[in-house]
Amino acid sequence: MKRWVIVGVLIIGMLFNSVSLSFAGERVRGRWEGVAIGLGAVTLYNLFQHGYPSPVIPPHHSHYRGSVHSSPPVVCYPAGHWEVHRVWIPERREHVWVPSHFENGYWIEGHYQVRVYPGYYEERKVWVRGPTF
Repeated sequence: MKRWVIVGVLIIGMLFNSVSLSFAGERVRGRWEGVAIGLGAVTLYNLFQHGYPSPVIPPHHSHYRGSVHSSPPVVCYPAGHWEVHRVWIPERREHVWVPSHFENGYWIEGHYQVRVYPGYYEERKVWVRGPTF
């Protein structure tokens, strides 16, 4: 969109410049008109070339590093695979301080209590190494 606005402004500017009265004038005016036409041409060239400089042909390389038709690099993954194993988690005991409190209308002093968390099975992913070469 921006490109077409600039092109439109340049075309309108050139039309107004060509419609002006022609008369013999000083030499400096002709020079500045030539400079303006040149700048407009350069601007249009850069506008349509997306701002890139003029294309240059790269020099010819007579030699290459390695062969032209080389095979792709070999990707080595570690040998092995994942397996799901059932693992037994043993029971856990924890000593916890229970602060003083009222229970059913009676005052109970603070004391330690043993909490037992029973054992259970858990499924875990385990990496099983494969043969090494």
